[in-house]
Amino acid sequence: MEGVHIHADDAVVNVNFWITPDEANLDPQSGGLLVWDVAAPRNWDFTQFNRDQPAIRDFLARNHAKALTVPYRSNRAVIFDSDLLHKSDKIRFQEGYDNRRINVTFLYGERDTEKLS
Repeated sequence: MEGVHIHADDAVVNVNFWITPDEANLDPQSGGLLVWDVAAPRNWDFTQFNRDQPAIRDFLARNHAKALTVPYRSNRAVIFDSDLLHKSDKIRFQEGYDNRRINVTFLYGERDTEKLS
């Protein structure tokens, strides 16, 4: 299984929570979320902040961004600014349907798309 690549969301607030039992996660120090300490530039469009991985990685490097690792825990919620770049952490869960990592995401508000000068 692979998680979601580095991206920002087209919202103001992001709420992620996980519902798979902890016992399914083979690596309790991972399986959750990486959230960087820099926001996607407001003048980037959806493609840039959601799909252009080379540009995103270059932006993170140029800004000396640091990622916060939020390890997976069942019923844990992570609430953050949707402009912050983030991605799924490495996923090592047991085999089988009942052990699939299930992430529920709620997005609130609309990202300010006004171009900055």
